[in-house]
Amino acid sequence: MTPYLSIIIPAYNEQRRIADTLITVKDYLARQPYSSEVIVVDDGSTDYTTEVVKTVDIYGSELKNQTVSVVMENVKNVGKGFSVARGMLKAQGDIILFTDADLSTPIEEVEKFFPFFEQGYDIVIGSRRMEESEVEKKPFYRDLMSIGFNALVQALTVRGIRDTQCGFKAFRREVAHDIARLQRTYRFGFDVEQLYIASKRGYRIHEVPVRWVHQDGSTVSPFRDSLAMIADVIRIRRLHAGLRAVMPSQMLS
Repeated sequence: MTPYLSIIIPAYNEQRRIADTLITVKDYLARQPYSSEVIVVDDGSTDYTTEVVKTVDIYGSELKNQTVSVVMENVKNVGKGFSVARGMLKAQGDIILFTDADLSTPIEEVEKFFPFFEQGYDIVIGSRRMEESEVEKKPFYRDLMSIGFNALVQALTVRGIRDTQCGFKAFRREVAHDIARLQRTYRFGFDVEQLYIASKRGYRIHEVPVRWVHQDGSTVSPFRDSLAMIADVIRIRRLHAGLRAVMPSQMLS
């Protein structure tokens, strides 16, 4: 049976918190009336991330009768964007969501997305920068990074979206597969590329305010990764200069 919701969790050296995340997600899904699947993409971790995931799966399947996760392992560390794209191509749900391994946005927030898919939107994304957003403990330097980066994004690529970088985004299956096949940015600038591709293809995007809580332990380097993200944004326009809007008949192929 085709699942209604697929949840993709990209993970790199997350052995300390992936168990709590996976248990939270699977317990939440077990209470829902729809079918679902969880896909964990281990981006070449050097710790025991995959082993922890498999242990949680054994616990969930034997004691809670929960479905075992799909575990995908990159042979080396390629980047979060690569892991998300790989998971998107594997996912079979009608709706495909990716979320950060630290669950900065609680998984329950996905319930806010479903009504907009019913209204005909192709992509629904979480936002930390809307009036109704609930943001807790965000470090000042991350706020400054976000403001500056968003100004660059608005000028060069995707206009009208307040928060391109929130790691909580959902897509219709056929849209997710189309975007993942076209994606060429595999590290921190991939969110912008996905949204840029979506806008060029003519997909309808809706931004939804979500709750977001800062979690310690991020591997993001404020200086190094900011420069890499800026470089990604500059090259995205060139990568997809000839991209055209998708036609309805193409969506069915």
